[in-house]
This record gives sequence, structure tokens and C-alpha cells, in this order.
Amino acid sequence: MTRFLLRGADIFCDERAAYPKADLYIEDDTIVSVNQAPSWQKASYTEIDLDGLKIFPGMIDIHIHGAMGRDFTEGSREAVETVSRDVIRDGVTAYIASLTVLSHKRNLEVLQALGGIAMSRAERRGAGPQEARARGARFLGIHNEGPFISKEYKALMDERYIRKPDIREMEEMARAAGGALSLMTFSPSHENSGELIRAGKKHRVKMMIGHSAASCAETLEALDQGASGYTHFYNAMSPHHHRNEGVVTAGFTDPRGFAELIADTIHVTGRVIKFSLGVLGGKRIILVTDAMPGKSMSDGLFRFSGLEVVKKDGKAFVKDTGRIAGSVIGMNEALRNMRAISASGDNELVEMACVNPAKLLDRFGEIGSVQPGKKADIAVFNDRYDTMLTMVNGEILWTSPPFDRYRQ
Repeated sequence: MTRFLLRGADIFCDERAAYPKADLYIEDDTIVSVNQAPSWQKASYTEIDLDGLKIFPGMIDIHIHGAMGRDFTEGSREAVETVSRDVIRDGVTAYIASLTVLSHKRNLEVLQALGGIAMSRAERRGAGPQEARARGARFLGIHNEGPFISKEYKALMDERYIRKPDIREMEEMARAAGGALSLMTFSPSHENSGELIRAGKKHRVKMMIGHSAASCAETLEALDQGASGYTHFYNAMSPHHHRNEGVVTAGFTDPRGFAELIADTIHVTGRVIKFSLGVLGGKRIILVTDAMPGKSMSDGLFRFSGLEVVKKDGKAFVKDTGRIAGSVIGMNEALRNMRAISASGDNELVEMACVNPAKLLDRFGEIGSVQPGKKADIAVFNDRYDTMLTMVNGEILWTSPPFDRYRQ
């Protein structure tokens, strides 16, 4: 039995609860109590002094394509393990693996491979599917960013494989992933998108509106039919216009649905980030990275979505066109930017980076907040949101000095 007492940090449990200079008690893989001592003997636990630091729930990145030179479209165990180990350095304890558009045959191969990795790791830990962990963040599932999207807003997606919704193909994708397909980006501009949403519900796939030329009316109808929100809000979707209402108009005017936000100040400017928080509110925003394989790597040339992409000075862009090609930020950088731009409080940051993604994925009963009985997935930050310590399932897997001696 492993027990920890994390002493003296400011604990931000969820969107509301906060305990200044409080203690957190953990036993094995579970949070036992917040600021209320259990009946432990002093010799039976490890005490870590976190005075001057802050404890968040572990962050959940629901939109990440890769890192450290690896891309989830490889469909490889090495890609999963590499990204799992990389993102814990940012305070991320769980993520969804995002795939760019592929041929249907290749898509099925990758879904089957990643779904098998998720299941094999889950069974080894005695858990259900979508609980994979590789000495790093949990691999919760897969996000198909397409292929049933609009060519007009394809961004980097390979136009050869973009097509109208095919329910038979959707069924094949879900079966290939073996229960690990969690999210799918689609465009409600297609006439049979309602049938696609119903198929997603059947297979417990959250349908996210994005890469879409849909009108506001078509978007609202998709929300009526059960769509869950918006993939990287603003980016690659019909904009808000005073005479031509688009997807963004629906996001502004209808309170339903979560909205992913890439808070890197490149995909979305600082002014618009601040405006978005005012209009949408922290209860609807989900911070994401949309990170590509150049994340955590030196500047250079990378392959992403079948294109040569340059990473330089904190930005990724297509070599031939200069178009933005994903981001290279970590989730803690998103926190830092949100705080600096919008003066978001820590509880609001927890809501956008932890609570909301857990709720979207129907995992809030297990992760996404610091509450007794939940998984001991936590991140410890300083005031700049540099990661000092990351714990996944009650194991300390990442530390910065002076906490290196506690790494397991």
C-alpha cells in the first residue's frame, strides 16, 4: 500500500472549490481526502511539502495529434508511449489521440491498432477499455478528425479522403476501434448528418462540429440531434457574419455544446481569446493543444497530415504555403496564456482544462477534479504554471527539482 500526504499547497478542486495551504491525502490510486486527515500513522506515508505551489486535477487534452516526432496516424505502440511520457511534463494526465483524414482502409488499420493498444493496457491493469497508460498519461481513446467534413474548410486534411457521411463506414470505424473511438469531427452541412449523429450515439462516439461549411441553422439542427460541441472553435469552420450566419454564429448564440479552444495566440488571437471567455464562459470552453509531432522538439522539418511542416519559433506551418499546421504548445502553456490574456482564475482554468473535458467524455465520475474517491491524477504547478510534479493513478511519474527524489 502506497500513501502520500501532499502538504501545504493551494488546492483547486474543480470550478468552485479551493483550499488555500491545504493537505491532500492519497492512498494507492485514489484520493482519500482534501484537508481532512485520515487515521494514518506518520510512519506509513510519504509526506511532500508543496508550500507556495498549487494543485490542479490532472489536465485532459482531448485534441492532440502527436509529440516528440511521433504521430498517432502511425498506429504504433511507440507513438502512444512517447506521447504519454511527453505530456505528463505539462501536467496532462489523460488525452485523446487525434487522427487526421486517411483513406478508409488505412483509417481502419490505425483504429484497430490503437484500439488494441488501449484494450491491452487496460486489461493488464485490470480496468475497462480506454484506460491505457504507458508510464505516463492515460490514453483514453481516439478522435477521428473527419473524414465526413467540408472540403471548403479542409485546412491540412487530404482532400482525396474527404467525403459525405457513410453510415456503413462509420460502423466499420467504431468496430475496428473496439470501443476506443471517443470523438469524431464532422460537418452538419451534409444532408444525412443526422443519421451520422445517431450512429455516433449508438457507438458512444461524441460528435463534434468542425471543418465545416455548415450554416448556423444546420449547426443548430445538429445540436438538436445530439452533437456535443465544436472542434477547435473558430478554426476551419464557417465564421460569424452579420448577413451569413455560420457555425461560429451558432456557437455564440446557442448555449449548448462545448467549444475547444487552442489558446496559443496563433490559432486564435489574444483579443479573441479574451472575447471568447466573455461570450462562451468557462463552463463551455475546453482548452486543447491540437499539437503536432514537432511538439517538444527542436525547430525543424516534420511530416504531418501528409505534408512537410516546419516548426520555427513556436509555430508550425506548411513549408510550401505557410499555412498554420497544428500547434506546438503544451497544456500548461495554454493555462499560462489564458491567465495572462483573460485574467482567468485558477478555478476557471481547472474548469476549462480538467472538468469540462472529463464531462464531455463522460469520465467526470473518475477524473477531472480533486475529490475523495476519484483517481489520484493530479498536477502541481508554480505561479507560472511550470509543472513541478505530475501524478497518474497515485504514481509520481514526473517531477522538477527539488522533487526528483520522489519520482517512482
